[in-house]
Amino acid sequence: MWILLVEDEKQLANSLKRGLEEEGYVVEVQHDGEEAELQGLVNDYDMVVLDWRLPHRDGKEILEHWRAEDRNFPVLMLTALADLDHKVSGLDAGADDYMSKPFSFDELLARIRALSRRAADISNTEIVKMGPIVIDARKHKVMVEGMSLTLRQKEFILLELLMTHLGTVFSKTQIAERVWGSAYYVSDNTIEATISTLRQKLSETFEDLDNYKLGKNDQIIETIRGAGYRFNIDLFNDDKES
Repeated sequence: MWILLVEDEKQLANSLKRGLEEEGYVVEVQHDGEEAELQGLVNDYDMVVLDWRLPHRDGKEILEHWRAEDRNFPVLMLTALADLDHKVSGLDAGADDYMSKPFSFDELLARIRALSRRAADISNTEIVKMGPIVIDARKHKVMVEGMSLTLRQKEFILLELLMTHLGTVFSKTQIAERVWGSAYYVSDNTIEATISTLRQKLSETFEDLDNYKLGKNDQIIETIRGAGYRFNIDLFNDDKES
């Protein structure tokens, strides 16, 4: 697994590099924001560990540029800025997970493993289609019968998870681990809110379709009481099309 580690504190970067290499990872280190941004545009890393504060270009700007250029490797953002606004800002920029400094190396390893599991889940399913919904994982795009659907990062990952495991019911704990990277750093309310907004965006898009009409109580993301959530494939049987 090829990891780009972007960290301007050279002592910390060297320590993390040694530790990760002892775990079997191949690690490339960059200390400068502009150089890191360039390397992320030309190399297909398996994962990036990206510090927020960097010389010449900060991590959030780098990440926004990568995502705009369809660079969709998993990104774990590091920062000494622990307040909620910075965390939300980093996640909205396209980070897959977020860690505040200082942190333990064991926690870093756990989060890297969680992100790598999610990446492995979709490695053989770059294009996923169900009914009018098409996910292009490589380009990080969702289309609904040709219309682009704009999703926030966690909404995209959640929809991708459910559509690549059709029929599977995911508990909130499993969703937290697969979408946020850990069950310990996300609340049930956050998961429920993400599911709610994703449902709403999908439902609003379906209002403009002629061949697929949802009933008043139809939910594309179905709640299985006492168990979790799954993608509702029953909505896209042949008898639902007209």
